Formats: sequence, structure tokens, C-alpha cells
Amino acid sequence: MKRMIWMGLLALTVSLHAHAGFLDDLLKAVEDSAKDTATDMAVDMTTSLIQDMLIGYTSTQTKTDKEIAKEYEADKGALPRYTIASSYTTSISPNSSVSPGTEVVVRSVIKVVPGQDAKSVTIEERLTIYDNEDSSLILKSMTKKASKRSKKGGQFSTEFTFALPEGMPQGVYPIQCELLLDGELAGDQSHDLQLVQGNTPPTDTVAFASILTPNQ
Repeated sequence: MKRMIWMGLLALTVSLHAHAGFLDDLLKAVEDSAKDTATDMAVDMTTSLIQDMLIGYTSTQTKTDKEIAKEYEADKGALPRYTIASSYTTSISPNSSVSPGTEVVVRSVIKVVPGQDAKSVTIEERLTIYDNEDSSLILKSMTKKASKRSKKGGQFSTEFTFALPEGMPQGVYPIQCELLLDGELAGDQSHDLQLVQGNTPPTDTVAFASILTPNQ
């Protein structure tokens, strides 16, 4: 009889442990599901807000293709075989931290050297804003022509302007700047834009972009 009671108690203990484990797993699954749902709702809200955000773009040619070609020849001895981007620098203002509604300006200086083949190229610049939680998720992207008249090269000063809207979650939003020649990546640079509450001091951060140079 004692043995049967002991075995019964043992079976009950095992059963309770099994149920406790099941309940723990169930509770964790519910918590994970709630977190995923909250994250999805936050992403949807952020995407909805930023899709209505306007991005301005201006470009001014500061040197002609002939002037850039002359400078390049003086430095290198001869023009490259094909048109290349010799320099691409970007800066962000007021700085890397802003409050909602504050205008952000992303400035670029582009130098494109005409090639010996004298082939016309399309010079474009792309700005991409990524999610503050998932850096692989694109919230908004815009591609604009940096050169509307010159098709061979030159130097250009450009500006993207935008203001992150009220209601967007605080956090760090990666900003990607890309220079394209005939649709191919010729240079790129990244910035981190931190969205916070309150005002921030007016300073600039400058970055020198990586340049992808084809065989000359």
C-alpha cells in the first residue's frame, strides 16, 4: 500500500512538472507573439507616417566637365578611359540628432571626370532612409538627377531636404547616400540620424564616401 501511495505521489509530481513546463512554454509563446505584434504595429505606423513625408532636392553645377577634365589631367596625366566619379562627399545638418519637424539637410559634392570615350552618362543621386529597428527595412527612398544638362561630367553641389514627422518613434534611423552613373553604383556613404525630443545644437557632420572606380 505504501508503495502504491509513493508511486502515485511520484506520478503526480511528474505530471505537475510536465504541466508547469507546458504552461511556461505557452506563456513564452504568448509574450513573443505580443512583442511581434507590437513591433509590427510600430513599423506600420512609422512607414505610414514617413510615406507622406516630402523630400526636396536641388543640384547646382559648380564646375564644367572641361574644368574637371583639366584638373584631372594635371593631376593624373591623362583622362580615364571611361567616365568615373573621382570624389563624392556628404554631410548632414543640423547634426546627427534632430527632433520631429526639424528640417534635415543632406549636402553632397560630386565630381565626375569625363572619359576618353566622350560617352554621355546619366548622373544620379539616391537618398534612402531605413527603419530604426530593422536596418534592412527601407522606409523611404528617392533618386534624382544631379546633372540635368551636362551629360559628360563636372562638379555638382546637391541638397536633399526633409523633416521627420511628428509621431515617429525615437531612435536611430540609418541614412544611405548613393551616387549612380548610368544606374550603376559609383560611390556611397552612410549617416545615422537620431530622432529625439527637444532641440539640438546646429553642427554638421561630414563623411567622405567610398568611390567605386572601374578599370581605367
